[in-house]
Amino acid sequence: MLKDDNAFWRFSVAVYAAPGVAAECLALQEARGADVNVLLYCAWAGTQKRLLADSHVAAIGARAATWHERVVHPLRAARQSIKTLPEMEIGEVALFRKNVAALELRAEQIEQALLFAAADELFRGARDASAPEAVRANVAAYLRAKAAGATHPPADRLIAAASSYQEHTA
Repeated sequence: MLKDDNAFWRFSVAVYAAPGVAAECLALQEARGADVNVLLYCAWAGTQKRLLADSHVAAIGARAATWHERVVHPLRAARQSIKTLPEMEIGEVALFRKNVAALELRAEQIEQALLFAAADELFRGARDASAPEAVRANVAAYLRAKAAGATHPPADRLIAAASSYQEHTA
């Protein structure tokens, strides 16, 4: 049984709500195809003082990929597509879109629960580091993997919010 209300989920909800973090994460999603849940997971791993190597980041991405591609992404695409329809002005259609959005959020929570459940395995062999160092390095490692040498939007607000969250919960 998945534990969907877990430390990673609570971290994600708090950090994502911090000023500018959602916009920053969505820009990375749009520009580089970043999986925001994996990005947040890498930041959360840093708050756990786990410094991830590129192989860890690849394993995390692979662990989330099937669920993300088969469930989260199609729900997101449906929600976004509905928004552009002229029928959106009809109350029932707007309510339907709201329900799809709730399903999308629930699918993301399940993706995060799957990652959280695999933390011991996914973090195996990760070096210990200070939380601020690990958060910054882990986010950078994920963005390097997604950017493949190209430039990408910054993740400074995510890094700051994740580091701040760690300091308040330590």
